[in-house]
Amino acid sequence: MTPPAHFDIVAIVLHWLLAGLIAVAFGLGLTIDLFPKEWEHAIVNVHALIGLTILLLTAVRMWWRLGHKPPPMSQQISPAVRRAAAIVHFLLYVLVVVVTLIGIPTLLYRGRGLDFGLFQIASPFARTREIFGPLTEAHELAAYALVGLAIGHVLAALYHHFIRRDEVLLQMIRAN
Repeated sequence: MTPPAHFDIVAIVLHWLLAGLIAVAFGLGLTIDLFPKEWEHAIVNVHALIGLTILLLTAVRMWWRLGHKPPPMSQQISPAVRRAAAIVHFLLYVLVVVVTLIGIPTLLYRGRGLDFGLFQIASPFARTREIFGPLTEAHELAAYALVGLAIGHVLAALYHHFIRRDEVLLQMIRAN
C-alpha cells in the first residue's frame, strides 16, 4: 500500500500560522477588558494588525491553493462526509475573510487608525456609534462562528486520528 499524499510544506505552514494568528486575535478580542485601560489602544492596534495579517495570509493561501490541489481523501470516507468537509473548508475561508473585512470598517468608524510602527494611517471617519456599534456586533458574531467552526474542524481531525486511525490529521502535519 502506498503512503497517503500529504499537503506541501507551504500549505502546512500557512494552515498552522493562520490557525495560531486567529487564536491570538480571538483571544485578544475576548480579553481586551482585562488589560489596563491605558493599554487599550495598543491591544486594539495589535488585534487589528493581526487581522490584516490574517487577511493577507488567507489571500496567499487561496492563491497557493489554486495551483496546489489538496491530497485526495481516503476512499473509506463516505461521499456525505467528503461533502461536509468541503462545505466546512469553504465556510472557514469565507468566515476568515468576512471577520477581517468587517473588522476594518469597525476600527475606522470607531475613529481609530492603524499604527504600523514606522508610519500610521489615521481613520478618515469621525467616531460614529450608529455605524461601529452594529459592525462590532457583526464582527463578534462572525468571529464566534469562525472559532466555533474551527473547533468543529479540530474535533473532526482528532476523531479521524484517534478513533478512525486514518491519515487525515497527518496530512496537515507531515509534508510531501
